Amino acid sequence: MKKFFLEGYGCSLNIGETEQIAGFLKRNNFSKTTTVKKADFVVINTCSVKMVTEQRMISRIKKLSESKKAGAKVLVVGCLAATNRVQLQKLFPQIIILDTKLESLCSALGLEKKSFSPKIIEEKSHKSISIIPISVGCLGNCTYCATKLARGELMSYSIKQINDSFKRALKQSKEIWLTSQDLGCYGLDIKTNLVELLITLLKNKGEYRIRLGMMNPNHFKKIRSKLLPLFEDVRLYKFLHLPVQSGSNSVLKKMNRFYTINEFEESINYIRKIIPEMSISTDLIVGFPGETKADFEKSLALIKKVKPNILNISRFGKRKGTLAEQMPNQLTETEKKERSRELSKLSRQVFLARNQLFVGQRFRALVSEKATKNGFIARTNNYLPVLVEEGFGSMVELEVKEAFSHFFKGKITSNK
Repeated sequence: MKKFFLEGYGCSLNIGETEQIAGFLKRNNFSKTTTVKKADFVVINTCSVKMVTEQRMISRIKKLSESKKAGAKVLVVGCLAATNRVQLQKLFPQIIILDTKLESLCSALGLEKKSFSPKIIEEKSHKSISIIPISVGCLGNCTYCATKLARGELMSYSIKQINDSFKRALKQSKEIWLTSQDLGCYGLDIKTNLVELLITLLKNKGEYRIRLGMMNPNHFKKIRSKLLPLFEDVRLYKFLHLPVQSGSNSVLKKMNRFYTINEFEESINYIRKIIPEMSISTDLIVGFPGETKADFEKSLALIKKVKPNILNISRFGKRKGTLAEQMPNQLTETEKKERSRELSKLSRQVFLARNQLFVGQRFRALVSEKATKNGFIARTNNYLPVLVEEGFGSMVELEVKEAFSHFFKGKITSNK
């Protein structure tokens, strides 16, 4: 039986597809090994979302190609393979460069062609969490995004396929992530939507938690009036990831985002009026071409005003083949680093002030992750990460004892 070594990087969609690759290969009579030198072939599922990520991927591909046993193949799949094929082939002429499709991997290995879908029985990489990709691609054309070049237009999986995968996941996990490039536009290509999907999934009985992935503000606005009432069900984490990307309308226009700052703020106000305890995550890109100091100040002002629970900060980096790569008025790395530091400092202050309000509060939470060092991470109903000493894989009652900028410390009061 031939052995394979597999690694996956990037977003939760990529990790979900990596799990599908592992399950698919094992059901085709390949054996998984955790040692590169023992593998007959190596598969790395790559990410290309940022320049620093691309550099990390290239470094890892180099190491894998050098570490493999004699005669073993190295197959590179995922977004970097799809967008940087020529560069990778020049750097590593001996490896096989594919794309984001499972069919391509099947062809390279001489297997019957199959596509990624919820039908594929995955091999989970996380003991307590299942990841279900519900669509690939998107309906946007952001000028900075290489993922669109790799993934293409929206292709949604059917509610039945997803629900079948969901039922299978419930036999193994208590926390389930629904993921895609943009959850908000799910189903628009097959005449359904995220609300209809969730109504179906929540008919499944049991004590579990669903975490929704990222959705762009313009698509969220279209479904919010029907989506928010579903959060009355405790099994749906009160958590939304709505990436704003800039606090300046002029920058948003250059990015080709389909909303204004006023529309974003109005959606946040709408959410908090209906569900005050909702956790809000957002993203900001600093140093986009042409971003002035005044534009950046608007991003700072937005964070002070909106006060999100989570902020993902990225420094703009040129992605090959995107419109933003060729835009004038590119900022220096020094300018981008300075703005990133200033925004990070502000966000820590905002997070700490908000988080201190939770000290002394009690929550029912799912202990779903191992902490980086010691202990475990419990997720409250609004997805707050609380460090606890025990209870992995179970539902617990806990009290928040201490707040930090990015997490909490708590004590379990009951594990019933």
